[in-house]
Formats: sequence, structure tokens, C-alpha cells
Amino acid sequence: MKYLICIGLALTLFYSQGLADDVTVTISEKTVNEFIAAIGPVKGKGKKQGIKYNWKVKKAEFDFEPGSAQFIASVDLNAGIFKTSNIVKSKVKVTYDGETNKIRMTVEKAIYKIYIKVFGKKIKVGEVDIAKYYKPKFEFNGPEPVQKVVEVETGKNKVRIIKVTPTNRQLTIEKDKIRITVDLIYSGSDKP
Repeated sequence: MKYLICIGLALTLFYSQGLADDVTVTISEKTVNEFIAAIGPVKGKGKKQGIKYNWKVKKAEFDFEPGSAQFIASVDLNAGIFKTSNIVKSKVKVTYDGETNKIRMTVEKAIYKIYIKVFGKKIKVGEVDIAKYYKPKFEFNGPEPVQKVVEVETGKNKVRIIKVTPTNRQLTIEKDKIRITVDLIYSGSDKP
């Protein structure tokens, strides 16, 4: 049984290692946007200065570019005879915590300012932080190994303890993807 666990770990690490001998997790912009689409319609309503209004996020998506991530939402406003559409953009904070092995994406404030035009004059009716509707934070597992210590039988009544130590953790945002890499250091000792 121990051999099967060790072989499984070795195969997992072998197949998930990149050319630079580090373990890599890649999160595509496509999969994050499919998750966003599954949330479904986000909408709300309000009333200010005697004007009732309804707003609805028509489309929301993430955009990953080298070094940055952005949240973009297309929002429709309906205030009776007044109808408008606007784009709301916000930065996205992307972090990796090696201790918990979690990759987090947090949409910062995405303020949708609600205006209507009356006789050519723009009147502010209110504002909505669209980001608060896209909670909880988007979270993924990182590239850390599941086992930090592996015991391998090496002969009759002999067991070797292999310690797996993650090092050199790096998070990079690239075109259309987020990549997290971790180097692994292996050290072995005989079990007493």
C-alpha cells in the first residue's frame, strides 16, 4: 500500500512538473469567466430623488494581462423612460498563500455610478458597488504537494523518510492566465 501511495505521488509530481522542474498550477481566464457566468444575473433596484431605477449586470468577466487582472462588467440601467448601459472596470487582487495553498482573486471596488440625462443635463441618481455581489472571493488550490513527508520501504525492516519542502513560490499573471509555481526540495533520512 505504501508503494502505491509513493508511486501515485511520484506520478502526480512527474506529470505536473514543468520544464524548469517546478510544480505549476495554471488558472485560465476562460475557466474563471465560466464560473462568473454560472453565477447568473446580478441585479438590484433603488430610489433616489423620486426616481425609481433598476440595474442589471448584463455581462461580467475577468481579463488577465501580463502583470494585472481586471474585472469588467456591462451594466444596464432602467429608470422608466431613461435607459442606459455602461461599463464598470475594477482591479482584481490576486494572491497566493503558500501556508494554506490557496490562490485568491478579490474584486476590488467596482463602482457603478447611476446617472440619468434630463434635458441634456446629467443627474446622479446613486451608485452601486458591483464587486460586493461577486462574493465569496474566488479561491483555488495551489501547487503545494499533498504529502510533505513520504515513508518508503527500502528493504527488510528499513524505511526511508523523504521530506518534501516547497521553496521559491511565484505567482505571475500572464496573458489569459494566472500561473503559480513552486520548486520542491527533497531530503531523505532513515527512520529510526
